[in-house]
Amino acid sequence: MKVNMVFIVFAMALSACGENDMFIAKTVNDNDKQLADIESRICRHDANDCYLPFHALNVAGETQVASVDLLPGEAAYAACGACHGAQGGGGIGPMLAGQSADYLTGRLVSYRNGETVGAKSGLMWGQAAGLSDQDISDLVDYVLTF
Repeated sequence: MKVNMVFIVFAMALSACGENDMFIAKTVNDNDKQLADIESRICRHDANDCYLPFHALNVAGETQVASVDLLPGEAAYAACGACHGAQGGGGIGPMLAGQSADYLTGRLVSYRNGETVGAKSGLMWGQAAGLSDQDISDLVDYVLTF
């Protein structure tokens, strides 16, 4: 049994050496056809005529970055979505979708001022502390789109 274990450990150690070492970065030399095939597979699953929202490799191997228009509060809401849901449906935090602008603005201002609004106010104080009036307005405008 002990000999078998030593053999297995030795074999595992050898398999991690050289070309099979998963900790050594390998270069990939894709040719134009391979890159075109990859782009084709990605585009097949895209409903917008191969509009890739973040970036993609074109067949020449250059990086193309697509411009995406965001609402002013959309980028800031990315941090909020972890607790309030991507579309404001709630989760750890309460549901924001369907709330009025006055309600949302009042809560964010209260949190920014360090006021206790509910049991999870402590979580929100840090999130709202750095928000300007414009940031709050932009976030509220974005949440109202849900």
